[in-house]
Amino acid sequence: MANRDMSETFETVGTWFLPDTPDRRVAGTLSSKAERIELELADALRPMQGGPIRAEIVQYPVIHGITRDQEAVSLFQCTRIGYSMRFASGGFGQPETLWSHLAIVGAQVSDQQVYPELRCRIPGLQMWLLPRVIETVKDAQGYAFRVKNVPTETIAIPSIGAEIDFSLSAIGSPAHSTATIVASGWLHIRPHEPKLLSWFLEQLSTTTSLLAFLAEKPMPPDRIELKVGAHGFVLSVLVPRPSTKYCDHTEHHDFLVSRTQLSDALPHVLVSWFDLYPRVEMPVGLALSTMASEDLWSHVKFLSLLQALEGLHRALLPGNYMTPENYRGVKDALVNAIPVEVTADHRASLTSRIRYGNQIALAKRLNRLAEMLPAALRSRILGGKDVPRSWVDTRNYYTHWDEALRSNILSNQQMFDACVRLVCFLRALYLHLAGVQPETLDGAFDGRSGDARHLAQLKSRD
Repeated sequence: MANRDMSETFETVGTWFLPDTPDRRVAGTLSSKAERIELELADALRPMQGGPIRAEIVQYPVIHGITRDQEAVSLFQCTRIGYSMRFASGGFGQPETLWSHLAIVGAQVSDQQVYPELRCRIPGLQMWLLPRVIETVKDAQGYAFRVKNVPTETIAIPSIGAEIDFSLSAIGSPAHSTATIVASGWLHIRPHEPKLLSWFLEQLSTTTSLLAFLAEKPMPPDRIELKVGAHGFVLSVLVPRPSTKYCDHTEHHDFLVSRTQLSDALPHVLVSWFDLYPRVEMPVGLALSTMASEDLWSHVKFLSLLQALEGLHRALLPGNYMTPENYRGVKDALVNAIPVEVTADHRASLTSRIRYGNQIALAKRLNRLAEMLPAALRSRILGGKDVPRSWVDTRNYYTHWDEALRSNILSNQQMFDACVRLVCFLRALYLHLAGVQPETLDGAFDGRSGDARHLAQLKSRD
């Protein structure tokens, strides 16, 4: 079995070839880093063709290889990012460097290969599942440590025709006078019928997005493994991820909403999230990437969070003052009323604004989102029953530079405080939409997570 962790960099040499030309094998070095998978070849995978030499985009859907350790490797969606021509005493060569989008270690497979199951290890998942994973046992013979025995939890997801498992495992390393035991949390995705790897990665992204909202931390996997047929998990998957951060919580209460807080509601929440996610995938991505980014200037974070909220409203709720049919006559009347002396470029600008004139303003969008939350929770997060007008004016000022708004924009400290509230607002909205009960959210924001404590600090200053 290939055991490759995505969090660990490695480099290996091997021979590489294209599936349709297996006899042309090229020596090269494969390196896997957090931000990319790179293959440096001593020669081109395809022989040089006659004719003029010109820069072009060269892509290979699949490349196969065998490493020096006799591991079979498949690289997918490979793009040439550099090449050269060399003439020396040994002859002529055309070295090329490729970047790969995805790799499988352990087999030479096509991009149409299907698999019955994927499992992945997610740092922090073991702590999210249980308040205390490792127990101390003391008897007459001494001390022992053990990982708490918790049955695997299986949840059916009808919308994707699959089951998702949450489970715990552990690895122990006893020695003469020392011992270590490491527990980890695993997520299994098991469709009713074998699926492409791309399908598994989509479902994994959906699940880890929900976990990130619950955890207040990114929850990406650091190891992904695949089954082939009826065999066990024999393949490792490598996916490059720039600036990957793993959950580093050290206590159960660091999570905004833990597994124990969800109690019997987890199946309903997970099923609801899979139903919701296709409609909100893009604003979810913006929200989570903004939350996870460190050292962002408050201005950038503030504007990105408001953009994520606007995207959520556009994805879920109607955003027009009138029906499109009724507005059509209004639009035509307004366009026809533009004076003839208006220049062509000015007319085009006015016409464009009129075309979007039926869309409701940002303030109305934000308040309609706020109305989704229970009144007490909304007031706690926003500092009042409505979204502060200063948030909207600040966003509009930095978007349009309208000096008439300048007197009501947020100061640097106020913007920092608003970012705390906006993060809590987004997190509460998505968890509420996923079916987390109001009393659970109330308890979560009364807790000891980072967001809850920040919000409590703001309240104490009101």
